[in-house]
Amino acid sequence: MIDPFFEDETEWLTYREAAKKIGRTKRCIEYWRARGMVMDWAIRDGQRVRVVQLGVLRAWWRERMKNDPTQPYRIRREIARQEAAQHRSEQFLESG
Repeated sequence: MIDPFFEDETEWLTYREAAKKIGRTKRCIEYWRARGMVMDWAIRDGQRVRVVQLGVLRAWWRERMKNDPTQPYRIRREIARQEAAQHRSEQFLESG
């Protein structure tokens, strides 16, 4: 499986693609653009659309995560969930 965080940082994404890539809404990406995130124009399927470089998008996302007071708790919760799943898996293998 390819880790999505090691993809090409120069890839250009539309609002929808960007939102899906980082797990935010399209409106959030529009909000970031209004606050200064650098975007460009591109032609996709004959339509002119706004696009953002993947590297720029991730930089904005990381900066927002640093400012999010609940992010450390989310990380701890995810680590605890993974450890619990691994523990259950080990118990299952031992009992089988």
